[in-house]
Amino acid sequence: MPTHEEHILRTLGEAKEPLFASEIAEHLNSELRPDSAYSTMEVAKRLKSMSEQVAQLLDGRWILKRLML
Repeated sequence: MPTHEEHILRTLGEAKEPLFASEIAEHLNSELRPDSAYSTMEVAKRLKSMSEQVAQLLDGRWILKRLML
């Protein structure tokens, strides 16, 4: 079973543009069971702990670092 971080990375990888933490949470919640619900705060906390893989833009949206090149 994928970890929370893997779900977040997949969501960012599939996105056509950078996403806010709330948009990531909304996307994940729409595809997962209700008992696996993500809050915006939980997603933001996990994003901040994944600094080697993701970057936060000045406007608060998040992107995979490999997409910044």
